[in-house]
Amino acid sequence: MSLFGAMISGVSGLNAQSQNLGVISDNISNLNTVGYKGTVGRFSTLVTESATNTRYTPGGVRFHPTALISKQGLLQATSSNTAAAISGDGFFVVRDTNTPGSDNEIFFTRAGDFKPDDDGYLRNTAGYYVQGWATDRNGVLLDPTGTPTTSNSSAISDLQVLDINSILTAAASTTTIEFGANLNANETPLTGGSDVSTTLGIDGTAALAGQAGIAAGDSFDITYNGTTTTITINAGETLADIAAEISAVTGVIATATATGTNDTLTITGSFADQDVVITNNNNTPLTALGFTGPFPATLAATYTGGNLASGAVAENNTMPVTIYDSLGTAHVVQLQVIKLGQNRWGFELTGTTAAGELDATQHPNGLIQSGVITFNGDGSLRTFTDNAGTDLLDQEITANWTNGSNPNEITLDLGTVGLTNGITQFGAGSDSNGNLVEYDTRFINQNGAQAGSMVNYGFTEDGFLQVEFANGVKRPIYKLAIATFEAPDEMENYTGNVYRQTRESGDYLLREPGLNGAGNVVASALESSNVDLAEEFTNMIVTQRAYSANTKTITTTDEMLDELIRIKR
Repeated sequence: MSLFGAMISGVSGLNAQSQNLGVISDNISNLNTVGYKGTVGRFSTLVTESATNTRYTPGGVRFHPTALISKQGLLQATSSNTAAAISGDGFFVVRDTNTPGSDNEIFFTRAGDFKPDDDGYLRNTAGYYVQGWATDRNGVLLDPTGTPTTSNSSAISDLQVLDINSILTAAASTTTIEFGANLNANETPLTGGSDVSTTLGIDGTAALAGQAGIAAGDSFDITYNGTTTTITINAGETLADIAAEISAVTGVIATATATGTNDTLTITGSFADQDVVITNNNNTPLTALGFTGPFPATLAATYTGGNLASGAVAENNTMPVTIYDSLGTAHVVQLQVIKLGQNRWGFELTGTTAAGELDATQHPNGLIQSGVITFNGDGSLRTFTDNAGTDLLDQEITANWTNGSNPNEITLDLGTVGLTNGITQFGAGSDSNGNLVEYDTRFINQNGAQAGSMVNYGFTEDGFLQVEFANGVKRPIYKLAIATFEAPDEMENYTGNVYRQTRESGDYLLREPGLNGAGNVVASALESSNVDLAEEFTNMIVTQRAYSANTKTITTTDEMLDELIRIKR
């Protein structure tokens, strides 16, 4: 039995080494296959259970081909803009059709030698079409319905075959306008609402109590921005003293004359866009002084949002900029500003309501947005709000057109709060020629463009398929999906240098390049085969010798059997 077992064991060795040679030959033949992952031969023993402590029954050897799928191959640069390689873990998601349905199988590959076919779909040399997420112009991932979606999931239905012909011509509507300019801190502000007393016979140099029926202890209230302050007329206080007490109140300024005859008190709002309310409190000192009633009386703001657009108030400075709608049509809008008080400016973004321009119903007098800009004492930006006080930083402002284009959703970028990298407020300066420059516009940038045809396309280092148009616009249209597995070496090889998911490999997860464990995409590069030719030749020699040794086992066993048979003869 042991002689036949030895022969059978030798045969199993021949079979195992033959298969190992097949692995080696396959590795060598795919030495130049992009993204190919080599296989190594591993062996394990076959032990016969009938073996005892005094007897040995040969078993043999079992061959185990082990794929080195997770082993990184060398990355090499290429001139193709649509070639991509993965540095790190993960696989490109591919299909064998450019119009996959739910019943089409999903494959995974490291072969990123993608090129467009006749219809513009990207596929590799083996004919597999690469998939990814569609994106908006800002790179936000979208599902096939255009709804924002996320990665780090297994939602294969969110992916699409990458199609460079999906956008052949495009216009870039303006979504951001950046302003860098200095507003003159020394500008005379627009005067706020004001009221002047008119009672005759007031002596501003004498104690106010006792004149015009005013008594010590009489008081009145001043309300500004929701806060009420009470001013009390004390014995011995003059009209100038009362003016100083009023001026100490935020939002209001008072001045008094002191001629000794028919003196007056003037109360004025500090900020042109804010109302100030004055009200008799104890007795009627405001009435006695001759302020215009009835009380409460409002010192009405002299500026409200839209006054610049209507022409009711003249602006201090205008900064025009050309923007573009979704059809690529150019429109000129202006950022107009007016100083409303100390460190406080009103702004209006305006345009025209001519044919094809702003919708006059939604934008009366061409007003797109109005609001208030305030500054810190060091000239840096403090707040940027609408007239109701709502923060406009990073908020979209809508411009509606009458030419059939979609509305523009625009973010005004005036800089960073607390910094001087956008709109600032410093005193007027001089140019290189010594000329006074009250308002200095440093830059105005916007991200829109007129319509242009596609002139170039390619992958970026972030994994986006980016298209460049003749108008200079570059925008992402897709982003490559990277699939990761818990045990990638357990995946199943399939024709075309692709792999299938197996139970042992675990389920795939779709991730963006470089995030959550996925490798980075290297644009205009290809991953070479991870086969080491020197190692393969060495293994080939070892395999050949092992094969020869196994044949010796068989021929020796044959000779021993021949001797055994001759005993009977």
